[in-house]
Amino acid sequence: MLFGSCRSQADNLIVEPPPGAPEPVRSPAPYIITDWKNRTQGEAVPEWVNLWTDSGERGVETLDAFGDRYVFVARNEANNFNALNLWKDGFSAELDFPRLASARMEARMASTVDNPEQSYGAFYEAMIRGVSDFPWTGAVIEDDFWIRRQLLPSGETVPEEEWEFRILVSIERSLFTSQLDRVFERVNPSPSPTRDQRTAFNSIREQFLNNF
Repeated sequence: MLFGSCRSQADNLIVEPPPGAPEPVRSPAPYIITDWKNRTQGEAVPEWVNLWTDSGERGVETLDAFGDRYVFVARNEANNFNALNLWKDGFSAELDFPRLASARMEARMASTVDNPEQSYGAFYEAMIRGVSDFPWTGAVIEDDFWIRRQLLPSGETVPEEEWEFRILVSIERSLFTSQLDRVFERVNPSPSPTRDQRTAFNSIREQFLNNF
């Protein structure tokens, strides 16, 4: 398990969404972390958890432990700890990785254009479906972590408290790349994209893993 220093040694940690954080990472409002996994054993919040909160997967990939791996984080939140724990226990790197890869694929294709469905045509949906349906191998669960957080109230709102679970998954970069190439080779968009859409798709394919 990877552990880093906690942002504070205080009992409660106040977290505010960084202005430039990717939308999937940002929480809707500032919150106070009131508890976390293994806190009673004196363990701090792992560094990967803080990095993901601040910078997403690419932030976690700056850690030496993941220098040659891509990382993906599955996240779930609710006010029922037992239900989330069951979700965590039932999580499978083999079965759930396609969904994680598909979500990151979708975000990457949408990152350079305003309207990916228009820019890539049927390539857009075909690639997302292709990644989701592909029989990926090599993904492993690295760690999991939970926090209990209290959303900071506004006005007369009663503070809400909930748990958030995160599961850290990684895959060797060379293995991911070779399998992704096979997805690209298999993609069969329908209806047939226009010439401009093919050009846009070929362009992003050539540099797809840049800023992935």
